Amino acid sequence: MYGTLSCVMDDARFGLFKTEEFDEWYRDLDEKMRLKIDARLDLAASGTFLHSRPLGKGLFEFKWNDGTRVYYSRTKVGDADIVALLGGDKGSQKQDIPKARRLKERIEADYD
Repeated sequence: MYGTLSCVMDDARFGLFKTEEFDEWYRDLDEKMRLKIDARLDLAASGTFLHSRPLGKGLFEFKWNDGTRVYYSRTKVGDADIVALLGGDKGSQKQDIPKARRLKERIEADYD
């Protein structure tokens, strides 16, 4: 149902949890884009949330100039503090945002 918990916890880092939906989207990206996303998620894990905006009700998005989006929440899941919910692009936002909200709600219900 959910991706593996891949977190590095110390005094300065947040744990990161990735959903299966995120992982499936991520696997289809080219290596260059995966590196960009990894770098942004690494920054978030260290407490720096660049090019991020709130979408309401605890949902956020990371944005890239090419239109790529990663939807995430700050939902506590085990030792993780950041949940990468879903990825997409500018053209699929109308479908992706509601889907990311549903994933967030499902995770919160499962880990509450």
